[in-house]
Formats: sequence, C-alpha cells, structure tokens
Amino acid sequence: MNPEFNIRRFLLEDEEKLSPFAKKSSESLGRKFPMKRDPFRLEFARDETRILHSPPFRRLKHKTQVFLSPNNDHICTRMEHVLHVSSIAAVIGRCLNLNIDLINAIAKGHDLGHPPFGHAGEEVLDEILKEEGVENGFKHEIHGLRVVDKLTNYGAGLNLTWEVRDGITTHCGERFEQVVTPDRKRDIKQIESIEDRCCYPATLEGCLVRLVDRIAYLGRDLEDAVKAGLVKKTDIPPDIAKNLGTDNGKIIGAFVNDTIASSLGKDEIAMSDEVFSYMNQLKEFNYRNIYKHPQVERKSKKAANLIRLLYHELVKILEKSDRGANQIFVQTVLKESPIVEVFFNFIKNTNFNESVDSWRIITDYIAGMTDLFAERTFNQLFMPDPVI
Repeated sequence: MNPEFNIRRFLLEDEEKLSPFAKKSSESLGRKFPMKRDPFRLEFARDETRILHSPPFRRLKHKTQVFLSPNNDHICTRMEHVLHVSSIAAVIGRCLNLNIDLINAIAKGHDLGHPPFGHAGEEVLDEILKEEGVENGFKHEIHGLRVVDKLTNYGAGLNLTWEVRDGITTHCGERFEQVVTPDRKRDIKQIESIEDRCCYPATLEGCLVRLVDRIAYLGRDLEDAVKAGLVKKTDIPPDIAKNLGTDNGKIIGAFVNDTIASSLGKDEIAMSDEVFSYMNQLKEFNYRNIYKHPQVERKSKKAANLIRLLYHELVKILEKSDRGANQIFVQTVLKESPIVEVFFNFIKNTNFNESVDSWRIITDYIAGMTDLFAERTFNQLFMPDPVI
C-alpha cells in the first residue's frame, strides 16, 4: 500500500478526535492559489513550516520586544516572544483538544508585521501615515497580512491558508478582553478589506493565540525589567506576588491553569474574574513601571526620531531616483550609502507598479527592517564618513 496514503489517512483520522469547536484541516477554505497536496503534512502544518523558513520570521530575532537593541543576550526579542506564544498556546490548545498545527502557524506568524523598535516603531509609523493622510495609519497585525501575502518571496507571498491569515490579521494582543469568542459568521475571505482592529478571529485557535499573546509578554517583560534594574521584585504589589507569583514561570502557570479551567468545553477562550483582575493589575504595574519608565521612554523617543528621519529621507531618495530608474542619482546615493542598494533591490524585487504610493513602499520597507539594520541605514544616510 502507498505509504503516503497511510500517513495522510492517519493524520486525518487523528483530526477527527479534536473538539467540535476546533478547526480541522479538512474543513479549511484552502489557499488563494491551489498547491499540490503534501504527502506528510496537513495544510496548517505546512503553513507553520512556510512561516518558519521565511525571511520575515528570521528577522524577528533582531527586532525589539520591549527593550531596544539590548546588549544582554537574555533579554527577550520579538522572535522569542513569538516562540513563547506558540509554546504556551500549544499547551492550552492540547488541553482544550484544539488544532495544534493551526495554533502554531498563527502564533509563529502573528508578529511578522511588527516594525523595528517595538511599539515605539509602530506608534511613529502610525503617526507618520496619518500625517500623510492615510486614515487608518499603521497597525502591525494588518501589516502582517501584507507581509505574508505580498512582501515575501519577491512579491509572491507565502500563500498561507485563509484561517492562518485570518488569525494573523485579528490577533491584536493589546486589547485586554476577559473572554475572546470566535466570529464564525464573518466571511474570512474578506480579510483583505480589514483596516482596523474591529474584528475577532474566525477560529477558536485564533482566539487562543490572541489571549496568549498577553500571557506571554506580561511576566516576561517583568522578568526582563528586573534584570535591567528598572524594578525590583519587592516593588511588585503584594496581591500580584501572592496570587500570580514574581517569576515568569509561575505567572505563566497561573494564567495557563486558569485559562484551561475557564475554557474547557466552551466555544470561547476565557479567564476567571479573579485571575483576570490580577492580570489587569499586572498590566497596570508594567505600564506604570516598565513601559512608561523614563529610561524606556527616552530610548523609545530616540528610536521614533530615527524612524521619522529615515522615512522622510527614503521618500526623497525614492522620488529623486524616479524609483530607481535614474541611475546617475542612484550611483550618487550608493557612493555615500552603499546600504541603500538593499532599498533599490527591494523596490525592484517586490514588483511595485507605478500606481503604488510612495508612503506604501517606504512603510513596507521600514517595517521589514530589524533594529540593527535601521540603525546601520541611519548611520550611512546621516552620519558623516571621514574624507581621508
């Protein structure tokens, strides 16, 4: 008997044991562009692999989570955060008997649209675009759909399933809901028209990733802040210390246990009133003592200024070079700033046509940068080199 048939049959039969609230691969709406079936993986597992091997995923290791361009190797980066979300969500999802392949694919792809310098980068891009007249500004989860659809593989995208793309676009971990319920009535084939944070995931797996996004960063940001000397464990309010703990592992454990207990047998991902209250207290403590800490805010302001200067300089270069067609101007720029060749290659390889606005091209380029690449580009464009 064909081993491919046996393996696929086993995988599909195994999916039949999932919760009635889970999304099975056999129920997927598929992809925009049909692909030949893989003999050893179902569709959501293929998506996870496609994300893992993509350049945007690799760049997450040099993108900020909270602390900008840290010199300490043990401070959380954007890639670590994504892996934490995937790991925690898989633990909860297994206990709720959900589709682990779908959870892992959404979790690993959920922050691919994040710009450099964390939320400072996102906020300044949002401000710039609104100044340019772009009403909805910049939101990393909406941009994430552009990354997987249009900005990877030289403009061809990753061709992910509708369900994974929906989970990326609607993950919005900045909202603190006690209960996240899937919007099963929404037509997920309309996700390309989503321009704000109005929508909830269409799958329970997407809802789980959305809630776990918070679980993954609250305790870890606290742990990193203690390492950085911004707060001491003794600063943590007694209620939080007693009921959640002061270490990241204990905090995650408290949230995970409560989420499983509150969500079992339901078509929703929920937390109890008590533990959700402690989560909000921890969030408020982090905002007050970490995210709004003077040291963090000073560095965030510098990062925002860097991105603002980069944005306007790249607009000038784009337009004066006639989008790379004016080779005399291009060579003049490259003589002073060789790193800008990456920008011209990006324009050429992403297949932008003449109707694409300058703000769109520059935003796509800057949002794809790592912290380190943004700094290197800035230095070549604005810092003088010695003449001799």
